[in-house]
Amino acid sequence: MKKTISVILFVGLVSTSLFGQFTTGTKSVGGGFSYTSLSNDGEDAGSIMIINPSVNYFVMDNMAVSVSLNMTTITPSEGDALTETGFGLGGYYHINNNIYAGGSYNSNTPDGGDASTSLNLRGGYLHGLSESVYLDVNGN
Repeated sequence: MKKTISVILFVGLVSTSLFGQFTTGTKSVGGGFSYTSLSNDGEDAGSIMIINPSVNYFVMDNMAVSVSLNMTTITPSEGDALTETGFGLGGYYHINNNIYAGGSYNSNTPDGGDASTSLNLRGGYLHGLSESVYLDVNGN
């Protein structure tokens, strides 16, 4: 029986806004970290680590542009690790201070491979934890 042990920290669920309102000039940072350790009947079967920081800047009230980076490393129990790096450029419109929708252009390149691109559509809800910290619940 294959067992999977996962430790996932969602830094990306928490976006920190430096001003607390979504007006022109507001900046926010966020991202995510995920680490998954795999095992097969108690024996090490490898791991997967994902890191993806992002930065948003509001170019006008309720309209943000975003830049994101990502790195995924897959380490099998035997053999060499595979690392994929990439970036994303996007824009988001905040319908009100809590609900937003937008999209991004993403490019990813595996070690020694060719780049692949994608368009990601996303919407979400920001739940205020304090005046300048939000829990970002979203879907792609």
